[in-house]
Amino acid sequence: MSGAAACTEEHELPSVEAVLAGTLALMTGYSQALQADLHPEQRLLMGAKIGRNLALLQGHPLLSEAFQRILAGLRSRWVLMTACTADAGRHAGCGAAACPAEADSPVLQAPAAALLH
Repeated sequence: MSGAAACTEEHELPSVEAVLAGTLALMTGYSQALQADLHPEQRLLMGAKIGRNLALLQGHPLLSEAFQRILAGLRSRWVLMTACTADAGRHAGCGAAACPAEADSPVLQAPAAALLH
């Protein structure tokens, strides 16, 4: 690895790689049990963001068709898991609820090709 490559920061990554890196970081945060206990609403938001990131990546033209299929399956699982987490939170009385206002975000409405180059 060259010296220049070793100093590359996340913000210098191509956009598709930056979204992949961010999604993996979110998955790491989501999996932390302490986060779920202390801030269940943040965990729901992370789960929803992971699903949206996977949807963006799923349609990215630089990713192979096979990888896009894998992302489609992962996205389906994350959407279901986030819904189950929200439902469990409502039943447990933790105050966690999905954030419907995020669905109106222009970022979520834009096609993946417009967001990732």
